[in-house]
Amino acid sequence: MPLIELRGLTKHYQMGDTLVHALDGVDLNIEKGEFIAITGASGSGKSTMMHLLGCLDRPTRGTYMLEHQNVSQLSDRELAAIRNRYIGFVFQTFNLINRTSAAENVGIPLFYARQGNTLAPALAALERVGLGPRARHNPNELSGGERQRVAIARAIVNNPVLLLADEPTGNLDSKTGKQIMRIFHELSEQGVTIVLVTHEPEVAEQARRIVQMRDGQVISDRPTARPRGPAPADDPTDDGDRDEAAASAATAAPEPAPPANTSPLPEGSGPIPGANATLSAGLLAGASLAVAIGCFWYNGARAAAIKAAGVVPTGPQDMPRDLVMAGAIGIGCVLVGLLAGALAVYWGSGVRRQIASSSARWRGRGRVLLGTLCGWAAILIPAGYLGFKLVNRMQG
Repeated sequence: MPLIELRGLTKHYQMGDTLVHALDGVDLNIEKGEFIAITGASGSGKSTMMHLLGCLDRPTRGTYMLEHQNVSQLSDRELAAIRNRYIGFVFQTFNLINRTSAAENVGIPLFYARQGNTLAPALAALERVGLGPRARHNPNELSGGERQRVAIARAIVNNPVLLLADEPTGNLDSKTGKQIMRIFHELSEQGVTIVLVTHEPEVAEQARRIVQMRDGQVISDRPTARPRGPAPADDPTDDGDRDEAAASAATAAPEPAPPANTSPLPEGSGPIPGANATLSAGLLAGASLAVAIGCFWYNGARAAAIKAAGVVPTGPQDMPRDLVMAGAIGIGCVLVGLLAGALAVYWGSGVRRQIASSSARWRGRGRVLLGTLCGWAAILIPAGYLGFKLVNRMQG
């Protein structure tokens, strides 16, 4: 069976009073290992096709079979799992995090897939695109072609069955664009299925097959005459990245020599992903616990004052309203604290595994520690108090 089967794929958008037929009954098969270019003018439906193939959206009608699985009507959570497991994305604008190194950028999909070791696969992916020696550099220290190669490495680090490239040469000069296309050909030779969206005819002709779209429909589906094998370079000594990097270096101030560091990665210049979320959940848990303790203390003091005054309520209906409100708020805060505390502990454990699996010296360890401690406090203090009360009742 083909890797991808589209049958009657339709996508309509409502824009005001107008119904836009972005895709209108597309039928298409894509075999494993194919290298396909999707072309068409602006508004032809090629971007919508890319979104549906990438499981970023769901069709209005029709079916989309990916690896023998109908993904047409999956939930958002299920589509996210499909994207992480099966699909890699390469964007025109790179979409890299500027304050983290190339290797850390490449390892992000592995982090969200909850893989313990992200460093070794990230370095291997960078080697596949010829950027192993640049793993320590941040994106702002790389040329445009090198940044696009980092984006390609990030797309293939999970070994996806499908690689989607949206105008991958659109922001590059012609020399660097040819170099990027050679990488795509090498990946195709390694068995990666590639779907490339482009409006450049010379780029489309480098694919093995061209699908042309117009008004949401496929109007042409033809193979190209290009033989299999990597696209040849016009000049083996011509390196677009090298030219661009040299031009940047000529105008840049000399870079000071980096300090001695046995780590293959530089010190993280930002907090590790998940540190802020862990801290926020921990602080919410701690604040909820503090409010709950205040409410229960108020209830205890108020009840003692009422008892000292000789007033004995005969039932809940005789309880002062402020006591009832304080008790309800306290119980609610305990529940919020328990939930936020559990999230902080769960997220914190995941972030600590990420720190342990990487040799980079991440910032944000203190945030993770504080958030996790607050989370444990919000869980253990109510549990300990409840246990104390139960023991007293059993002994009494």
